[in-house]
Amino acid sequence: MNVVSRDSVPLSDHEICLVKGLIKHRKQLGINQQRLIAYFSFPQRTVHHNVISAIAREEVCASVADYPPADLPNCRFFLDAWTGDWQENNRAAEVAGAPNSSLDEFEFGYRFHPVGQGLFCSGHFSRAGQDPFRWVYDCGTEAGSRRSTRARHVRAEIRALQNDQATSHLDLVTLSHFDEDHLSGMLDLLKKFSVGTLLLPYLTPWERLIVAISEQTAVGSDLFTFLTAPTEFLLARADMRIERILLVPPSAGREAAAPPISPDEPTRETEPEALPKLLIKDHKPEGENDIDGLGADDGLADPRVRFLHPGGYILVSQAWEFVPYNDCRLEALATNSFKNKARPLAHKLTHAENEEHRQTALKKLTKLYDATFKSRTAKNITPRRRNEISLFLYAGPIGRVELVNVKVTIPRHEMVSHIGQVPNGWLGTDRFGQILTGDGFLHTKKKVADFMVFYSVGDRISRGAIFQVMHHGSDANWRDDIASLFKPVASLYCSDPLGKWGHPGAKVRNDFADYHPVQVDGVHGWQVNGTCRFL
Repeated sequence: MNVVSRDSVPLSDHEICLVKGLIKHRKQLGINQQRLIAYFSFPQRTVHHNVISAIAREEVCASVADYPPADLPNCRFFLDAWTGDWQENNRAAEVAGAPNSSLDEFEFGYRFHPVGQGLFCSGHFSRAGQDPFRWVYDCGTEAGSRRSTRARHVRAEIRALQNDQATSHLDLVTLSHFDEDHLSGMLDLLKKFSVGTLLLPYLTPWERLIVAISEQTAVGSDLFTFLTAPTEFLLARADMRIERILLVPPSAGREAAAPPISPDEPTRETEPEALPKLLIKDHKPEGENDIDGLGADDGLADPRVRFLHPGGYILVSQAWEFVPYNDCRLEALATNSFKNKARPLAHKLTHAENEEHRQTALKKLTKLYDATFKSRTAKNITPRRRNEISLFLYAGPIGRVELVNVKVTIPRHEMVSHIGQVPNGWLGTDRFGQILTGDGFLHTKKKVADFMVFYSVGDRISRGAIFQVMHHGSDANWRDDIASLFKPVASLYCSDPLGKWGHPGAKVRNDFADYHPVQVDGVHGWQVNGTCRFL
């Protein structure tokens, strides 16, 4: 056999291993020599067919010990990652063709569904050897003149989520707060999917009544019944389709718990099926006083309802975490004097014998709540107060990781998705976590400082590459130069720019202009799928 000199082969060691693997598995991969040459030829370099033929005949770098063929999964990874870009090709080849490598890779995806002035975000994380972990953050759209169209969009996106999955199960569903444009599709979602963990911000009975009054909720409606006893309502409506409800206590003034797993620990080499799928530190909730606010939530006594430890997280497969932040601060305003006045009115509201008595109690309660909980500059309590009860959520990897492949698509209603732009400089970084904000407020120094302290632990702020801008991009929820604190890879506005609110606002748009702004509305969504590896 004639062995060709190594110096005459214009390929790296990784590429030679990869070429050997592609040749070995060419039938399963469905590629021929011409296609194979195309994968490694660029304007900077031409690979001739005689080089590939020599490698195929083992006339070049024949040592299996030094140049082992890449295995089939690595070959498939390379083909999926190949885009025709010289630098991306080198990175993918280095990962997939590393001699004697045992890659610890995982896949992830985020999808911001097009539902107009609302928020519906889904995602998945998949580690080799385990079923994907799937989640949803909020599922709703705003009421108004186009309500029926928007509701159809939400139901269509729920069906799209069903079609994307092999099972009708979601491992985690999060409700950021109890507002229609984030909640309206949740019951439809729960009819179609079973849920492993339903994550909610904990609200005291007084705070739930704030939401009821600010929403002008009709007594006897689903929303009023939900606000009276959230966990009891959801467990009953879900018909045993919820395994666990996890309530998040207020987080302001705390630090988040540090990620528990070091990337250098031997758990990284453990067989995936031996890894614990889910780790949550929680405890049994205390009961509520049935004479406070709207009354007690009897669902708190159900063993399926738990409280997350302060600053706690949900850890998946020792590789991916979800860290919620409950920014609610209104309970401190409920003084003993207020409670003594409100208790008899709340009791009349929920136990009135007729509609006239109920409306009288509601008017008196509303007046009391306006005087106690309204903003300083407002005449009465406004929807802004309910938005201050919002659950932020970080979702992303832990340990030393690298993004090695990413693809962006734009899903559209009843049309084929088209290719979207990948943000510049994203590949090769460890920045592919999400920061989801719902309708939360980051508009004062105190709120921003508390938020930064909480999420700076574990580098979560810097890793939060995908930033969902608060409250559809409302100027009222924002503070000057907040974008420069996060420096996101992409900033998402989930809004209807042509609607009555005109979100996103001009100030917010200008602030995030340099951070790959993306508009998600009633027509266009945004979806990203990526492959990462542990270093």
